[in-house]
Amino acid sequence: MAFVKLGKVSDIPEGSGKMYEIKDRWVAVFKVNNELKAVDDICSHAEAYLHDGELENYEIECNAHGARFDIRTGKVCSGPAVTPIDTFPIRIAKGSFEVDI
Repeated sequence: MAFVKLGKVSDIPEGSGKMYEIKDRWVAVFKVNNELKAVDDICSHAEAYLHDGELENYEIECNAHGARFDIRTGKVCSGPAVTPIDTFPIRIAKGSFEVDI
């Protein structure tokens, strides 16, 4: 795995997420409590984009069928999804961030 520079921390507004394509994979980066969290952007149940879902604290809800995931761990918080999503390490330096994928 290798860190890939994606952008500036200021690119992502508090309480929302943004999608990035990294090595043929869609990754969502969310900002909650001024922390960045990176997860697979594809719901493990319906293959819908998660960055468009409703973010409440550290849980993202998929717009397709309402599955909820913890963006810190990738664990399923509520179904219909049963498979967790991947999470990725982030590092921040000089106002920019990188994701390890």
